[in-house]
Amino acid sequence: MADEFFSQAQAEMRAAEMRATARRFGGVAVGVALVALIGVGGWQWQIHRHHQAQAEASGRYYTAMEALQAPQPDAAARSHSEKANQAVLADLASKAPGATRGFAAIRLAQLKAQAGDVDGARKAWQGVIDDKDENASLRDLARLLLLNSHIDDANPTETRKGFEVLAASAGPWRAFAQEGLAALDLRADATAKQHDEARSLLMGLAQSPDAPDGVRQRASILLQTFGGAG
Repeated sequence: MADEFFSQAQAEMRAAEMRATARRFGGVAVGVALVALIGVGGWQWQIHRHHQAQAEASGRYYTAMEALQAPQPDAAARSHSEKANQAVLADLASKAPGATRGFAAIRLAQLKAQAGDVDGARKAWQGVIDDKDENASLRDLARLLLLNSHIDDANPTETRKGFEVLAASAGPWRAFAQEGLAALDLRADATAKQHDEARSLLMGLAQSPDAPDGVRQRASILLQTFGGAG
């Protein structure tokens, strides 16, 4: 009887331990599942918010650009619109998500350059270049525009190096960088050898099927100054 009692007691203890273990690990499993669901839900919410923020920023960008490009015969109204929409671009260039930030900064720089604020434009372009999270193509575009602003500098050595790097790349701005190199070789202080290099670059651009139409056309026009058509 004693043996049966102890055997039954041990069996009940083991059963109780198993039930306790099941409850404990079952609770953990439920907890893990809940955490996982919360994590997935939070992640999906973050993605939703990111997409929503991108859509909002893109909408503000295009609205500002349309307003800036719209004809406005009234000078006072045009000035007010330009200031208001440049402020929008400045805000987007500072904190918009995704590529909208870079586009806004580049457009803002363009407006500053057109207004004669070259230093402000260069600062905006440099901001895009320094943004490691920015799209590589946009960073190269900002680099190209910054280099273009230095073509007439007294010492174009660093500008030439920058153009050469872009011209040697397979990116979309290669032809524009080659055009920049030709512009440097056509400066007033350029040598005869540099003029020959410019002619060679322009001939290549005029005949290149990969160069944009505008680049090919400008190259052909400039070649006429050398007495030859592209």
